[in-house]
Amino acid sequence: MISAKQRELVQKQLHRDESKIVNIVLTNEQQVAGEIEHANHQGIVMRDGRRYDYADIREINGVY
Repeated sequence: MISAKQRELVQKQLHRDESKIVNIVLTNEQQVAGEIEHANHQGIVMRDGRRYDYADIREINGVY
């Protein structure tokens, strides 16, 4: 599970005009990639509709 500080970093990155494409490693070792639509206090929603809770995320773009 990623920390609150790491969540804050992800949310700050989303507010920049740069790419929102991320690589996510889940706690079950599955790797997913895509463009983030938005992130909130519960987790991340991808542009294609997939949702990931922070509790299920082990790493985002190499950040643990």
